[in-house]
Amino acid sequence: MQVLVTLRYLSKGNFFSELGDLHGISRSSVSRIIHNVCMAINRTMNNISFPRDAPTLRCIKTDFFNIAHFPNCVGAVDGTLIPIKGMGGPEEAAYVCRKNYYALNVQTTVDSKMRFIHVNACFPGPLMIPM
Repeated sequence: MQVLVTLRYLSKGNFFSELGDLHGISRSSVSRIIHNVCMAINRTMNNISFPRDAPTLRCIKTDFFNIAHFPNCVGAVDGTLIPIKGMGGPEEAAYVCRKNYYALNVQTTVDSKMRFIHVNACFPGPLMIPM
């Protein structure tokens, strides 16, 4: 049930009270469940890491060169705005993106086989993400 509560929250963005009513649990239990499940998932996701060893970097550079004749490339970067629910408080305006909705600005980097090697999702919508 904890995984289902968390998945519903992540997919729908329901209020904790609605999720609690739906599953017969309190708002505080919903909060704890979502936190615990997300932390458990994060502990098992150790497969996203930027390569640091020379042989791996050399292989990625070679693959990128073979794909697009682009020398010394170790990653392709892109970003997107991820819509989020509105918020209140003094930082509210920081999360309104240029398209006029609340968002997080997410930047990702992939290697030559299109595997994620870096993800940064910690900036509000309109800000540019530094490298």
